[in-house]
Amino acid sequence: MDQMHTIAHLGKQLPFPAHLHAVSPDSEAVLLVPLFLGQQWVGTLMVIKESLEGMYTPEEITLAKAVTAQTMLLIEGIHCLYAQGEKQQKALVQHEVRRLMSEFLTLASHELRTPLTGILGNLQLAQRRLQTFKGQFASPSVQVREPIAHIQQPLAAASQSAQLQQRMINDLIDDARIQTNTLPFSLNPEDLGTLLREAVARQQYAAPRHSIVLDAPSAEQGVPILADAGRITYVLTTYLTNARTASPPGLPIEVQLGMEEALARVSVHNEGAGMAREDLDHLWDRFYRAKGSAVQHELDLSWGLPLYLCRVFMERHHGSVGVQSAPGQGTTFWLSVPITPSRGM
Repeated sequence: MDQMHTIAHLGKQLPFPAHLHAVSPDSEAVLLVPLFLGQQWVGTLMVIKESLEGMYTPEEITLAKAVTAQTMLLIEGIHCLYAQGEKQQKALVQHEVRRLMSEFLTLASHELRTPLTGILGNLQLAQRRLQTFKGQFASPSVQVREPIAHIQQPLAAASQSAQLQQRMINDLIDDARIQTNTLPFSLNPEDLGTLLREAVARQQYAAPRHSIVLDAPSAEQGVPILADAGRITYVLTTYLTNARTASPPGLPIEVQLGMEEALARVSVHNEGAGMAREDLDHLWDRFYRAKGSAVQHELDLSWGLPLYLCRVFMERHHGSVGVQSAPGQGTTFWLSVPITPSRGM
């Protein structure tokens, strides 16, 4: 059987118009199958058979049919998706994709939480036992101090990485809940000054080399607000962490808490390199990372989520967020939240 007869034989058995063309080099046969969507030509399927001995086998014919059918299904699916052209249908598709993505993120995050909790617990236990062992020596010698230090350093690094992963997982879970409108939120009477002082103290303890200058009303005066304490603390900690990362060595971070009429305002300023205008326009967008910003840790996959979460959390408090920055002039992040009457405390 010659090459053209072989190609024609295959064409008669396939469920598409037999508009076939063959290119026949010495050692191969090329089958070109035009693909039509209605009366419109949309492409060509090419099948190459290296050996010309005998007819196409049944398996080869079945494979060609299957590939052609799957190709046409894909083309028809894409065509239908774009042919509908109705905003409502597109919105439904996008909503379903977001729902599936959120369900996946929630499931994956919860599955990661369980082993991570065990890892953190064992690391903390090992650190406490090592500290207890070290305390048994009134004045440990060099032979004792050095081995203990060699153990403490990797434990501290492992604990830091585990805590980072925990924060990433929590961010992903909160983001998934935001996308599905299931984020738990509880407003209670709180004192913003107390929350701020506690956040500054934790940050100062975690990074003693970076000084923080706090200007706030006295604890007796109080700054009463209705707040979800955990969410407000998250925003304050994010601001302070970003400022510490951006601050040059030796320059303090300036934190201010003030009251203007019915609003309380917190600002966190650092003397870092500052940010370009194009970054400021998108800084609060989901998964946006400013150009030139350094990755603090190679495991940090939650790019752009913390500031996005800060914006959402403050909007839930009927407050707002903002940033002022310019190249070479440092950066100031701020938040504002309504003040409640003192009798609400």
